[in-house]
Amino acid sequence: METAPSPRVSTLQTRLHRFLQTVVQPQENSMNAALRAAAAQPGQPIHALLAPMRQKAQLAGLWNLFLPASTRTSQGLSHWEYAPMIEAMGRIAWAAEVFNSAQPDTGNMQLLDSYASEPMKDAWLDPLLRAETRSAWAAAEPDADLHRPDSLHTQAVREGDDWVLNGHKTWVQGMLDPRTACLLVLCRTDVQAPLHRQFSVLLVPINTDGVRIGRQLHGWGVGQSALAEVLFDNARVSARHLVGQTGQGLEMLQARQRIVGLHEALWSLGAAERALDLMVERLQTRRMGEQLAVHHPVWQQRIAHARTGLDTTRMLARRSAWQLDQNGGDLPPQELAMLQSLALPLAQTTLHWSIVAHEADALGDALPLAGLSAHLRLMQQLAPPVEALHAQIAHGELLR
Repeated sequence: METAPSPRVSTLQTRLHRFLQTVVQPQENSMNAALRAAAAQPGQPIHALLAPMRQKAQLAGLWNLFLPASTRTSQGLSHWEYAPMIEAMGRIAWAAEVFNSAQPDTGNMQLLDSYASEPMKDAWLDPLLRAETRSAWAAAEPDADLHRPDSLHTQAVREGDDWVLNGHKTWVQGMLDPRTACLLVLCRTDVQAPLHRQFSVLLVPINTDGVRIGRQLHGWGVGQSALAEVLFDNARVSARHLVGQTGQGLEMLQARQRIVGLHEALWSLGAAERALDLMVERLQTRRMGEQLAVHHPVWQQRIAHARTGLDTTRMLARRSAWQLDQNGGDLPPQELAMLQSLALPLAQTTLHWSIVAHEADALGDALPLAGLSAHLRLMQQLAPPVEALHAQIAHGELLR
């Protein structure tokens, strides 16, 4: 595995860190306040506040860094090269959106870049790459297990030149953003095929008749990143909106899970590093009896646990990114499960300790802890349960 970036990538990383420090971080408090207001009033536009920073990021060549080896981006970074960059973005809850590198769009854009036809890329991918629109991802369903495809019921039936879509999706991220123009829907398209070929992905324009937003799942202060249920009632979609080929749905689902799982693990490490930095800084001024809190054995144990966990998990994440590059986007399920079972729980624990160290100050806009904690909680809710990840790791071990 590589241990040092190329000079080009090293320069790009330095520019990104400088941009975060000089352009993004000075706006952090005002943006955090705006995000809190947006959470209280869903639909309130906040993207206008990001526009000046986004324009600067584009001019600085720090745009669409997540998209590897594509004719539609000038950077063409590998997963391993991008890994420290998404981690750096994780230090500020909303920073990834400044660089057009936020979920659910990054996962959707990579799917479209890999599988969509050229006309579909021109019509739907290019506006996403320019941040003119946003997108949503609809895969999970109520009372269904996404890891057991036979439990999914949303179905599309071919009628002439159209697909007619019926079903009920939940945990749809991005659906409430007023900029969202389309959603990618995992649906069953051939019940007679073998299970792994029964599913496809359809690109559904947001204004399609028969597409309805159901329950809005607000919470944790995430505003327009909140989730929603989406219902499809005889929604008619052109056959040209099939992404890839019929029967490739589960292949796309797994490809997206690998990319998103890696990115979210790395993002969470950045959030945890920021929390640890703030915790250590606070403990050096907070007193517990006759001594500074930083010298108390309990806090020293927590600092040691966080540092050890972050460094070892980062090594696993970098190895996973390298394997994705070496294996053409493939990654052993056991590898991803190990990373996900470590990264998000560790980040949440570190955030919790930092919040405890700061006491009531942690809840204000002057510190990023509340916003980072909200985003991590949302990620954890969307990720597989740790118990399921442990079962997957054990299963892989038994097959060795």
